[in-house]
Amino acid sequence: MHINWKSNVALPSYDDAELTEALNRRVRDATDDDLLSSFLHYAEGCVAMSAYTDFDQLLTKLLAEETDSRKLHGDDDSPLKFEYRQANYRLHRDLTAEVTKAQKIRDEIGNVWHALRSATPEGLNHRYRPNADPAESGLDSIGPLIRALDPMWHRLCIILAQHRDTVHELALRDAEFQAFAATAGSITLEQFNGMAPLEFEQAVANLTQRDGHVVEQRHGGARDLGADVIATTPDGRRIVFQCKHRRPGGRPLGSPVIQTLNGTARPVHNADIVIAVTNASFTTPAHKLAAEQEIHLLFGEQLRKWATWGVPLLSVLELEASLAMRAA
Repeated sequence: MHINWKSNVALPSYDDAELTEALNRRVRDATDDDLLSSFLHYAEGCVAMSAYTDFDQLLTKLLAEETDSRKLHGDDDSPLKFEYRQANYRLHRDLTAEVTKAQKIRDEIGNVWHALRSATPEGLNHRYRPNADPAESGLDSIGPLIRALDPMWHRLCIILAQHRDTVHELALRDAEFQAFAATAGSITLEQFNGMAPLEFEQAVANLTQRDGHVVEQRHGGARDLGADVIATTPDGRRIVFQCKHRRPGGRPLGSPVIQTLNGTARPVHNADIVIAVTNASFTTPAHKLAAEQEIHLLFGEQLRKWATWGVPLLSVLELEASLAMRAA
């Protein structure tokens, strides 16, 4: 074969003379079709490898972000720790989905490249004949895959930006809670533990009033019929609290407390919202009965949100949406 254009490429000369001669003979016997089809085959391989490399870079970035997302944790001492965990979970979930998609596309492109790589020289001229089917090389199948690259990079930017914005908003809200915790209106769980039962009831009444509810009864007594604190919300709903103070380390409150409250809160006190509040905790049967009778249990982290961090009662009980609907 004669090459009719100038070239800086020279045939290699091996130490083994027979090997060099075998290569020269192969080149001499090659036709123009052999040369062009070999170049086209090489070019297709370059296109496939370039696409594979592009998606491999995307996958590397996604895997790095996914790994970092596993290390994210909300502040366990924040009233928004659940929201932080939700945001981090969504980030990890979305990144994992993108990793799966990018890996699938990269591997599909890799399969095309390996198919091209395994094609025999004898079949190249047949593949590149006039009117040949482009799909035969397999390269045509990666066209739509390549077009997915830029949108996937864009999607990654959106996922990261959304998480940053969410965490930033949570941090601003957290700062407000931290500021409230530094005021005299904040009550810690340790302070609750040091109170007498009457002080505990009065503290609950003060917190209820702080949230803008009208307090009608500030503490219970011998004939309170299960109601220690009674208040009315701005939209007219009646809240009845049963307050149970326990010394630190005391036993959890059982279902009898819930039974008593359930028997009087609505029938006697016309309650719309019934709450059992304690500085201790509740037994599993108490939780079950309270759920069945739509009685709210306020203790532990929820009590801390309300008293220490200043989160409004209806927000803590997830009743704000109901309030908004009534106002509308």
